[in-house]
Amino acid sequence: MSVYLIVSAVALLFCALLGLGSLLSPGWAAGVVRLQADPDPERPGGFSEFRATYGGLLLMLHATALIVLVQPELGLDYKVFTIFPLAAAWFGAGLGRTASLLLDQSTNRAPGLIPVWIPLELVLGLAIGAPILQLGAG
Repeated sequence: MSVYLIVSAVALLFCALLGLGSLLSPGWAAGVVRLQADPDPERPGGFSEFRATYGGLLLMLHATALIVLVQPELGLDYKVFTIFPLAAAWFGAGLGRTASLLLDQSTNRAPGLIPVWIPLELVLGLAIGAPILQLGAG
Protein backbone atom coordinates (compact mmCIF):
# COMPACT_ATOMS: atom_id res chain seq x y z
CA MET A 1 0.00 0.00 0.00
CA SER A 2 1.42 3.39 -0.98
CA VAL A 3 2.04 6.20 1.49
CA TYR A 4 -0.73 8.19 -0.23
CA LEU A 5 -3.26 5.45 0.48
CA ILE A 6 -2.06 5.13 4.08
CA VAL A 7 -2.45 8.89 4.68
CA SER A 8 -5.94 8.76 3.18
CA ALA A 9 -6.88 5.68 5.22
CA VAL A 10 -5.75 7.31 8.47
CA ALA A 11 -7.75 10.46 7.70
CA LEU A 12 -10.84 8.42 6.78
CA LEU A 13 -10.52 6.41 10.00
CA PHE A 14 -10.20 9.62 12.05
CA CYS A 15 -13.33 11.06 10.42
CA ALA A 16 -15.24 7.81 10.95
CA LEU A 17 -14.23 7.93 14.63
CA LEU A 18 -15.54 11.52 14.83
CA GLY A 19 -18.82 10.15 13.52
CA LEU A 20 -18.80 7.27 16.01
CA GLY A 21 -18.15 9.71 18.85
CA SER A 22 -21.08 11.84 17.73
CA LEU A 23 -23.31 8.80 17.40
CA LEU A 24 -22.50 7.59 20.91
CA SER A 25 -22.30 11.01 22.58
CA PRO A 26 -24.53 13.61 20.90
CA GLY A 27 -23.87 16.03 23.76
CA TRP A 28 -20.17 15.93 22.89
CA ALA A 29 -21.00 16.58 19.24
CA ALA A 30 -23.19 19.53 20.20
CA GLY A 31 -20.33 20.98 22.21
CA VAL A 32 -17.81 20.50 19.41
CA VAL A 33 -19.93 22.36 16.88
CA ARG A 34 -21.24 24.81 19.51
CA LEU A 35 -24.91 24.18 18.79
CA GLN A 36 -27.54 23.73 21.43
CA ALA A 37 -30.99 22.27 21.65
CA ASP A 38 -34.01 24.58 21.40
CA PRO A 39 -34.47 26.12 24.88
CA ASP A 40 -38.26 25.85 24.55
CA PRO A 41 -39.33 23.25 27.17
CA GLU A 42 -42.09 22.11 24.82
CA ARG A 43 -39.47 21.05 22.24
CA PRO A 44 -36.90 18.96 24.13
CA GLY A 45 -34.13 16.93 22.56
CA GLY A 46 -32.45 17.50 19.26
CA PHE A 47 -29.89 14.77 19.86
CA SER A 48 -31.35 12.66 17.06
CA GLU A 49 -29.97 15.15 14.54
CA PHE A 50 -26.50 14.95 16.08
CA ARG A 51 -26.66 11.16 16.18
CA ALA A 52 -27.90 11.01 12.58
CA THR A 53 -25.94 13.72 10.79
CA TYR A 54 -22.77 14.15 12.80
CA GLY A 55 -22.85 10.54 13.95
CA GLY A 56 -24.23 7.85 11.67
CA LEU A 57 -23.81 9.76 8.42
CA LEU A 58 -20.16 10.69 9.02
CA LEU A 59 -19.35 7.26 10.44
CA MET A 60 -20.78 5.27 7.54
CA LEU A 61 -19.70 7.66 4.79
CA HIS A 62 -16.06 7.56 5.86
CA ALA A 63 -16.09 3.88 6.87
CA THR A 64 -17.39 2.78 3.46
CA ALA A 65 -14.83 4.96 1.67
CA LEU A 66 -12.14 3.37 3.85
CA ILE A 67 -13.36 -0.12 2.92
CA VAL A 68 -13.20 0.74 -0.79
CA LEU A 69 -9.79 2.37 -0.36
CA VAL A 70 -8.15 -0.70 1.17
CA GLN A 71 -9.47 -3.20 -1.38
CA PRO A 72 -6.34 -4.36 -3.23
CA GLU A 73 -8.19 -5.55 -6.33
CA LEU A 74 -9.71 -2.14 -7.06
CA GLY A 75 -7.68 0.18 -9.24
CA LEU A 76 -6.63 3.61 -8.03
CA ASP A 77 -8.84 5.32 -10.62
CA TYR A 78 -11.90 3.63 -9.11
CA LYS A 79 -10.87 4.58 -5.58
CA VAL A 80 -10.44 8.23 -6.57
CA PHE A 81 -14.12 8.39 -7.51
CA THR A 82 -14.94 7.28 -3.97
CA ILE A 83 -12.64 9.59 -2.05
CA PHE A 84 -12.74 12.73 -4.21
CA PRO A 85 -16.17 13.93 -2.99
CA LEU A 86 -15.14 13.40 0.64
CA ALA A 87 -11.86 15.24 0.18
CA ALA A 88 -13.64 18.11 -1.58
CA ALA A 89 -16.30 18.27 1.16
CA TRP A 90 -13.74 18.62 3.97
CA PHE A 91 -11.79 21.19 1.95
CA GLY A 92 -15.05 23.06 1.33
CA ALA A 93 -15.82 23.00 5.06
CA GLY A 94 -12.45 24.63 5.72
CA LEU A 95 -13.13 27.29 3.09
CA GLY A 96 -16.60 27.97 4.52
CA ARG A 97 -15.24 28.23 8.05
CA THR A 98 -12.51 30.61 6.80
CA ALA A 99 -15.19 32.78 5.20
CA SER A 100 -17.12 32.75 8.48
CA LEU A 101 -14.03 33.75 10.46
CA LEU A 102 -13.41 36.68 8.11
CA LEU A 103 -16.98 37.80 7.40
CA ASP A 104 -19.02 36.92 10.49
CA GLN A 105 -16.98 38.63 13.18
CA SER A 106 -19.95 40.62 14.44
CA THR A 107 -22.24 37.58 14.70
CA ASN A 108 -19.76 34.98 15.98
CA ARG A 109 -19.62 35.33 19.74
CA ALA A 110 -15.87 34.54 19.66
CA PRO A 111 -13.53 32.75 17.29
CA GLY A 112 -13.39 29.82 19.72
CA LEU A 113 -12.09 26.75 17.93
CA ILE A 114 -12.64 28.15 14.43
CA PRO A 115 -8.88 28.82 13.97
CA VAL A 116 -8.24 25.20 15.01
CA TRP A 117 -10.91 23.66 12.78
CA ILE A 118 -9.86 25.54 9.63
CA PRO A 119 -6.45 23.90 9.25
CA LEU A 120 -7.82 20.56 10.50
CA GLU A 121 -10.54 20.54 7.83
CA LEU A 122 -8.13 21.61 5.10
CA VAL A 123 -5.61 18.95 6.16
CA LEU A 124 -8.34 16.28 6.29
CA GLY A 125 -9.39 17.23 2.76
CA LEU A 126 -5.82 16.99 1.51
CA ALA A 127 -5.12 13.80 3.45
CA ILE A 128 -8.25 12.01 2.24
CA GLY A 129 -7.41 13.16 -1.29
CA ALA A 130 -3.76 12.08 -1.04
CA PRO A 131 -4.18 9.25 -3.58
CA ILE A 132 -5.28 11.89 -6.11
CA LEU A 133 -1.86 13.49 -5.61
CA GLN A 134 -0.31 10.11 -6.38
CA LEU A 135 -1.97 10.18 -9.81
CA GLY A 136 -0.27 13.51 -10.51
CA ALA A 137 3.08 12.31 -9.16
CA GLY A 138 2.99 8.97 -10.91
